[in-house]
Amino acid sequence: MDAMNWSKTKRNRTALTLALLLLTVTLLYQARAALLPFVLGSILAYIMLPLINWLDSRVRSASRGRRIARSLAVLVVYGLAVFVIVSLLAVVIPLVVTELSFLWQRLPDYASQVYSAAPEVVQVWLDRYNQAVPEQMRQPLEQSIQDTLQSLITALQAGVLKTVTVLFGTVSFVLGLIIVPLWMFYIMRDQPEIEASFYRLIPAPYREDVRSIRALIDAVLSAYLRGQVILSFAVALMSTIGLEIIGIDFALLLGTISGVLEIVPVLGPILAAIPIIVVTLATSPSKLFWVILLAVAVQQVENYILVPQITRGTVKLHPALSMIILVLGSAVAGVVGVLLSIPLAAIVRDIARYLYLRLAEEPLSPQEALARMSSTT
Repeated sequence: MDAMNWSKTKRNRTALTLALLLLTVTLLYQARAALLPFVLGSILAYIMLPLINWLDSRVRSASRGRRIARSLAVLVVYGLAVFVIVSLLAVVIPLVVTELSFLWQRLPDYASQVYSAAPEVVQVWLDRYNQAVPEQMRQPLEQSIQDTLQSLITALQAGVLKTVTVLFGTVSFVLGLIIVPLWMFYIMRDQPEIEASFYRLIPAPYREDVRSIRALIDAVLSAYLRGQVILSFAVALMSTIGLEIIGIDFALLLGTISGVLEIVPVLGPILAAIPIIVVTLATSPSKLFWVILLAVAVQQVENYILVPQITRGTVKLHPALSMIILVLGSAVAGVVGVLLSIPLAAIVRDIARYLYLRLAEEPLSPQEALARMSSTT
């Protein structure tokens, strides 16, 4: 309908809607620091929802009502998630911190040992570094890196409580951490009702398109977020066990680093290999061949077994294009841009393809366009 033919009531409603939307965006921006716990909670809830929905469908028939079944499913999955997190905090993280502290103390000795083990290779990289970085910038850069690493060690040694107090010592953030678990429970329990209410707000002619676009977004995010969590754990476990079998020092720390860097698209495995090779050259240079063989084996298992089964090829971007996207994401939003640029690019690609099919001279229906999209992924 032409905007000039709108009635006064419709114009007033549109103006009121836009004003409320602007007010909401402004308030969210002003409270962005306090919203971090809710953002993290939303990500965790999204990751857990498939398991909750699956368990809900199994429990529903044996319970007296749907809400009871849903609540039981949420509590079970919640308990499992808390058990995993507490286990990591109580067992794995203290060991990793201990190894990191010991490695930090031995770094000067390891640096000289690495140079002794492979002087030509080290000298080539030192020459490249000296050529790339002007002399007046080297000392501030090296001092900044050293101070950052020392601060990280000090924070880790001081304990989780002190670190959290320093980083998140605001009333709003602490209040958010207290409220978020309860908020997550209600969000996950009432997710079907919330979703139905959302679609009722959408005008009927556009409802199916919104459902289709939401399905496309969910397909990419579910494959990426849940896939990255599973892949990170798998890579960390395989790397730790393999390094332990080979007999490399700091196997748990190096394996954990490999798992954490797995979340960095494309470049993660390369970044993870650097500390492993450095430690191997410093402590057991004769085992370097086996370490490289382990890294190749882990990548083969990940690329040809885990990734096809976990992500189902939803995020299909050529490595060359992915690197350009990573650079752009880093320039726009720093670390967050690096982590989210790939799935966001895949989402934009899929939505553009869907709209292309819907806006053709002979447009497909929302169901047909979504089916066409599914058949090509």
